[in-house]
Amino acid sequence: MKLEPQVEQLCRTLDRELDNFPAGVKFYSVRKLLDKFKCHRRVLDEALERLEKDQLISRVPQVGIFSNVTRKPDARKVLLMLPDWPSELVIEWGVYATQYTENHPGWQLSKILLTPDRDSICSITTDGYDAAILMMPSTSISRPDMLWLASQSIPMVLLNVDTGSFEISNIKSADADGAALACQYFHRKGHRRIALVQSEPHALPAMERISAFVRMADFLEMETIMIDCLTSSGEFAQHKAYLGMKNYLEEHDGRIGFTAVYSVSGESVPGIMAALREYHYELPDDVGIMAHSTEQVGQYYHPALTAVCADLKAEVEAAFTGLAAQLDGHCPAFKTTIPMKIMERASVRTCNPIN
Repeated sequence: MKLEPQVEQLCRTLDRELDNFPAGVKFYSVRKLLDKFKCHRRVLDEALERLEKDQLISRVPQVGIFSNVTRKPDARKVLLMLPDWPSELVIEWGVYATQYTENHPGWQLSKILLTPDRDSICSITTDGYDAAILMMPSTSISRPDMLWLASQSIPMVLLNVDTGSFEISNIKSADADGAALACQYFHRKGHRRIALVQSEPHALPAMERISAFVRMADFLEMETIMIDCLTSSGEFAQHKAYLGMKNYLEEHDGRIGFTAVYSVSGESVPGIMAALREYHYELPDDVGIMAHSTEQVGQYYHPALTAVCADLKAEVEAAFTGLAAQLDGHCPAFKTTIPMKIMERASVRTCNPIN
């Protein structure tokens, strides 16, 4: 029996039912739920597990199910669709969105996870929701995806996908500008030869960062040394980054030929650090390192990571502010680009430029 669609449908139904049960109030019993919604016990168990994971309910053995819902029944219901991927960006976006809706009682948030390269957004139903926010499980939008998006009767916001002239709301980080910021930062710190580590798959966002970094480096008369880790979708980028840097060092007899490293992903940095340390390079004394990242990634690395960061809190606020304007009839679809910012920590030292 294929349970997934039944579980999703029941989750949405029970989520709406919880509007009638303020936080701390006992919810329906399992027997009552089975009788009321005529569902299979396995479907109910999975739905309850998801609701508990989303902290909408608490289950007390031998006592019952209790609501944790503090929202108002007339709150606007938003479906947040995120890739089921161990990415700090995805995790942080979900956390900040939850915090936003907790602090703004006019919103109610439900989350579902999409498996990259497997789940199709076309199979998702938005019935019962007032709006939706979607971080695509891949960096491209297929024709069926576009048709599905166009068919929706509720406002939709896509995250970090260029929708071009397609009339749908979009919020993006200024990735290319962020990469240029990183390059300028290295230049101010005296670095002129930078290893650029491509530790992510060759998708559009990563390639935009690389091309923008290289253009700025050329303008500033800096040298870039490309290290392509040949990472494919689904591979562990940190390990691929380790192998990519190690292969480079082996091919160059352990001589680096650069004073700093720029990684297109902060989560790959520990692999780069490990490879450099195997060849007895000290960080940041011998080699500085910086990455395209989020504020949370790298703060506990050794040394703590200097990064050019996506402003995820600003992205979340822009999404909900824009949706409010749409739902109130004040504006059509909106497109917003959020500037990135430098998070300066300890992984890049100042050096005397060598030209």
